[in-house]
Amino acid sequence: MRSATAALTAGSLLCGGLLFAAPSLANAATVPQPDQLLTKAEAKQRPVLRRGDRSHWVRRLNRALSVKPARKVFRKKTARAVRAFRTNHDMRARPVVNVRTWRLLGDAVPVPKPKPAADPTPPPSAPAPGVLGPELRPGALSIWVVALQQTLGVSPTSGYFGPLTEAAVKDLQSGSNLPATGVVTAATWNLLGGVTAPAVDPTRTAAARDSAQHRKDLGVAAFVASWTASAVVDRESGGNCAIVSYNGAWRGKWQMDASFWATYGGTEFAAAPEAATCAQQDLVAYNGWVDRWWWPWKKEAFPQ
Repeated sequence: MRSATAALTAGSLLCGGLLFAAPSLANAATVPQPDQLLTKAEAKQRPVLRRGDRSHWVRRLNRALSVKPARKVFRKKTARAVRAFRTNHDMRARPVVNVRTWRLLGDAVPVPKPKPAADPTPPPSAPAPGVLGPELRPGALSIWVVALQQTLGVSPTSGYFGPLTEAAVKDLQSGSNLPATGVVTAATWNLLGGVTAPAVDPTRTAAARDSAQHRKDLGVAAFVASWTASAVVDRESGGNCAIVSYNGAWRGKWQMDASFWATYGGTEFAAAPEAATCAQQDLVAYNGWVDRWWWPWKKEAFPQ
């Protein structure tokens, strides 16, 4: 591959026998030098981008290629800039950002440092002295709800305090001469007896939230087995891997749309999520989670 420096010195690029004008100095930042190349391992962690994709990665790409306005949607202007960039690097003039393209873009598209923002749903407060667990109400989502569901025999143990859990709590309360409020207070915990604090969900720790490498290291099995994943799947599809939303936009176990499915490798398995196996859908969801944590399923993972 001919270096960008040589092309600039010569004042032109020769590609396929045709002469192209070299990039202007104003666009020099979009042509990284060899010492700016990403490693292949780093480039592989970034998603393949195509026309129609919508994500923060597209916005960063637009900024690097001086596409204005730098929106997060891969449209005509982005496609034109990507083709020009690939042509200037002796690659096929396709509107696709793949591993090789990311490597050549190098530090022009950095991964931002994680913001020290607070978790949108802080972990439940520690139980008061003499109380076996914190107060829980319908709508809660926490590790303590998992413990409550396991003790009451509620299935699935999703960590989400929904109608099934509320009904089980009311049954317990009414059978023990307590007001059947459905709210788990100190008196209800005392009825349940020896409920121990459950383990922290590894997908919801600060390290998991802030580091894509940490999320990748956790692996797909830990991701799928987490109680947050169970809660998301339970609320999205009920575990039905073949389900499709009424408008056809959201599909499969994790209710992924076409863009998410394609961006995170789903089309290697099938044209649409519901046509793939549950395990294949889990892998694609995991790839998206590695890239974006729980934000694609914010409402399901962090109900208000």
